[in-house]
Amino acid sequence: MKAKIDYSSLKTPRNYKCTDCGATGVKLWRGWQDITFNPLLCADCARKHENIDISEMNEQGTIPHPDGPSHRRTDQLGWFVPAVPTAHISGYWGYTSVPDEGCAWWHRLPLRIEKLNKRRKHGCTG
Repeated sequence: MKAKIDYSSLKTPRNYKCTDCGATGVKLWRGWQDITFNPLLCADCARKHENIDISEMNEQGTIPHPDGPSHRRTDQLGWFVPAVPTAHISGYWGYTSVPDEGCAWWHRLPLRIEKLNKRRKHGCTG
């Protein structure tokens, strides 16, 4: 039987981890046109790839829109968009095709895992 994601749970698929630092159980972003499994990046690694400021990122994974009015926010980090696995974990939903339950799942995931962030500050990753 093929694996299936339970969008009502915070459990993430086994391969849902940051390609650069190995973070798991957190929000991940994927390339705009890449609906496969590489690369997947956490907020901090996507920031490095795109050289953007995420200091005002909230727990929902949004930042102030770079080209919009100050109250407008976006979940896009440069060319990276939220990585929401398809129901059967065979890839990722297209940015405008994610079902409501998939969006809700991604928004509920934590932005960072504090234990992991403490290890990063000391030069460790993974």
